[in-house]
Amino acid sequence: MGPWKDYSGRTSPLKLVVFAALFGPALWTALAFFMGWLQPQPFTAAIREIGLWTIRLIFIALAITPLRSIVQWPRLILVRRMVGVAAFAYAITHLTLYTADQMFDLAKVASEIVSRVYLTIGFTAVIGLSALAATSTDG
Repeated sequence: MGPWKDYSGRTSPLKLVVFAALFGPALWTALAFFMGWLQPQPFTAAIREIGLWTIRLIFIALAITPLRSIVQWPRLILVRRMVGVAAFAYAITHLTLYTADQMFDLAKVASEIVSRVYLTIGFTAVIGLSALAATSTDG
């Protein structure tokens, strides 16, 4: 069953639109990277863009439940998990781009994470998102 299907197995227009929209920022960032629009430091700009979209998606996922009550749209809850898992995917992409920027020197990446408080907080958040994504199943 695809992520654009609802629990009855039918295609949900809401889920289909949200699923497609979740790819937009990553595709734009990849296009900008390969077209040279992220100069003078393309890796740094791509890391920043993907990191900003990670935070935005986390906030959107957290806002879905109260927004569902405010706008009286119970089906909005169908996309919460999709947005949350996308936030995890963006966080992993962010970490992967950072590692690529450090020439895949994992010892350097680990020492940077330990020595810089903001990287420690971000890495802890990725670990938390990993646990949430791993347990986010229909089962």
